[in-house]
Amino acid sequence: MTNSAQVLSAGSLRHAFPLIIEAFDQATGVAVSLSLGPAGLLRERIEAGEAFDLFASANMAHPIRLAAAGMAEEAICFARNRLCAIARSNLGLTTENFLDLLSQPSVKIGTSTPGDDPSGDYAFEVFERIEEAHPGRGAALKSRARQLVGGRNSPPTPAGKGGGYLITDGEADLMLSYYSNARLLEADPAFAVVEIPAEFAPRVEYGLVLRRGAPDEARQLRDFILSDRGQAILEATGFSRIS
Repeated sequence: MTNSAQVLSAGSLRHAFPLIIEAFDQATGVAVSLSLGPAGLLRERIEAGEAFDLFASANMAHPIRLAAAGMAEEAICFARNRLCAIARSNLGLTTENFLDLLSQPSVKIGTSTPGDDPSGDYAFEVFERIEEAHPGRGAALKSRARQLVGGRNSPPTPAGKGGGYLITDGEADLMLSYYSNARLLEADPAFAVVEIPAEFAPRVEYGLVLRRGAPDEARQLRDFILSDRGQAILEATGFSRIS
């Protein structure tokens, strides 16, 4: 086995990257250490001096910032995702009634934490797009949104709880979430996975960077992620290919 590569990765890649790393190890014999977390907090850890060879973020902004600071090479988009809503099925949410239903004050809207986690940033972009088209409504949604996960002070997921637990526990009626996560609940009758109207949907791009001076093993991993095999694994786990 050759030297290892240290990877810091957005938590939303938790289903994709272990499969990519396993396939990469089988193909090359290179061991990879993987640490998952909210991408904004991972970027802060890198800026504070934490060692890494490859950083995979759920947005382009964090990798671009590291590259601009001279800590990493050029940022590369390696996958796309999309934001959708996971709702309790009896809420009756559809793409067509999305804005009207979310605008009801009694509906509890859950998001991740902006700044710490790109999922929260994308969710608040939805509210900003709504505000541009319907002044006052987006601002109201933003003020009501509950930042339930992905933050530095967010409680950990309770042991034994599956996806959607914040909805089944009553903390939210719906969560704005990545499709790569939401797809795992599509067959569960307790939930409805609903597309956000196209005019409010953000463009969700994932970016990666290598640290300056990263070893060849990390470059091999980057190339594997961008290869047809790596892209096929990403596609199978709910992401969209870059090509």
